[in-house]
Amino acid sequence: MAFRMSSILRQELKLRPAYELALRSSCLQLVLARWGLETAALMGLSGDQTANDDGRKVRAVEAITAAMYESGLDEHATKAEKDMLEKPYRSWEYNDYVYGDHWESFGVLQWILGRQHTIPAYYSNFDRAKLFQSSGIMPADPSTVEKFVGPFMSSQHTIEAQQLQREVDVSEAWVWRARAQVLLGLREEIDRAKSTLSGDQESPLETTLRAKHIPRSLRKMAADMPNTIPLAAKRAHARGLVESLEGGDFAIAVELKGDSDAVTTSVPYSNLDQQHLDAIRKIAESRFLAFAWSLEKASDWDIGKVGELVSINPIISVWTPNDN
Repeated sequence: MAFRMSSILRQELKLRPAYELALRSSCLQLVLARWGLETAALMGLSGDQTANDDGRKVRAVEAITAAMYESGLDEHATKAEKDMLEKPYRSWEYNDYVYGDHWESFGVLQWILGRQHTIPAYYSNFDRAKLFQSSGIMPADPSTVEKFVGPFMSSQHTIEAQQLQREVDVSEAWVWRARAQVLLGLREEIDRAKSTLSGDQESPLETTLRAKHIPRSLRKMAADMPNTIPLAAKRAHARGLVESLEGGDFAIAVELKGDSDAVTTSVPYSNLDQQHLDAIRKIAESRFLAFAWSLEKASDWDIGKVGELVSINPIISVWTPNDN
């Protein structure tokens, strides 16, 4: 008897209630608003500021923190988020600034909630200004948080199941490719250090793999990545998870600036420099976290635990059999 294997390897995607996503999104927005103030101060973007300028920033920071408590978001924020908001202005540490990677998570949550029409390509960022405007939240005004969350308290998700499934599949494909690139670059070290990967003492290699959120189950594939990546790219393209291929790899659109007009071309994923590889990996991880948490595949909102999750589907999308 004929049957479709892919239907067996699929599970119905079940989202958390809409109000939970709205609350999580609101927490992110307040922290990202604070992130913007701290980043501007760190990079000296405020120019020749006066004492009054600095005083206004301090009052803005205090207002954002107060809004978290007055709106009740403190009951839904993570400990890390509350700690960041409670710190005095200009006292953030490195791990606090890294929270800026959550802009892409914020975008996915807004997309699921119907406040964003599309998810950009995985080598592009959400438009941050439009993201901030889409909720209507003014971070220093707790009443705007209530206006945003309120309608979701009694409403159901309107996103179509097929559309959600596709975006989850795309997210899985890109997070797999990002992880594959890390393994590709470290495959010789992994091969030499196989004995230490299962030991109690953490080696520098293990620290790197953990910092880049590489699941242990994928590490054994490192040696074969030069052959696996082209195969995965071909399957991802055939399933429509990537728009095009370049050199047997995921194609990345890049803009080349000439003497006159800029020209857009595409390059293979593996041809990117380390800075761009890290940026694309962070986009993929941040969006993957948002999907995983929204679908209750991740219980905690913690980017550090993304490495514990290989996929959202029973089998990661690039390896799931085709429906036909």
